[in-house]
Amino acid sequence: MTLSIALRGDTARYPGNTLPALRSALRGGVDLVKIDVHLTADGYPVLVDERVVTLPGSQTRQVGELTLAELAAAREDVERRVPTLMEVLAEFCGREASPLMIDVLSPEAALAADTVLREHGFVDQALFTGPVEALRALRERSPGARLMLAWDQPGAPPQDLVRSLRPAFLGTHYTLLNRETIGEIHRSGQRLVAWTVNDFPEMARLIGMGVDALATERVDDLVSLTTGRAQAPPIPVEADSGALPPIAPGVAGPNRVP
Repeated sequence: MTLSIALRGDTARYPGNTLPALRSALRGGVDLVKIDVHLTADGYPVLVDERVVTLPGSQTRQVGELTLAELAAAREDVERRVPTLMEVLAEFCGREASPLMIDVLSPEAALAADTVLREHGFVDQALFTGPVEALRALRERSPGARLMLAWDQPGAPPQDLVRSLRPAFLGTHYTLLNRETIGEIHRSGQRLVAWTVNDFPEMARLIGMGVDALATERVDDLVSLTTGRAQAPPIPVEADSGALPPIAPGVAGPNRVP
């Protein structure tokens, strides 16, 4: 089974990193939604695509310079409102596992997001990604944290880095992958996320080669493939990649997923 990951939610219908986008992606059947989490000036983890926000009057400010109240006033359209991570988790109360892949840009944001998860009963259930220093901070706090190491170079990452972080997934751009590389990564004990895959035949090709998860901005196309609702194009027969057994949804493994 190949997991489906929606980048910032269902962005074909709603602005990314908003509650409507997340709800729509999960209703559509994705396994994980990748969100971008930043810290406000008063320490709240919030979902924003970039580090900057345009305020009324076209003034642009860093997210980290704004309080939560100032961010709330930045977007009048309720569907574009900047949600807090706490609000997002409230959507998933009662689930056995968090369907979130959380991209954090700093150790401070990583630890703040982890604290919110713990307060809401999602200890070590979300999948975290981000710069190596952010992943190190999470690993030092929690031996059970689920991490994805983003790797933008051909082949597997250094083994000393893998041993120290113990990522559940290795994430890389799909153009760096072939069957030989996928097999090498699997034999090293890593599961593999390919991103950003928006072309339907390319999705089918990568699934056929044995990637463990695909990240996309085209949610409907990917879910139709991973659930078997679509007829996939023929995949050329190649040697066995050495893929690991499939992983259940919510159980997890440039340097930032887009």
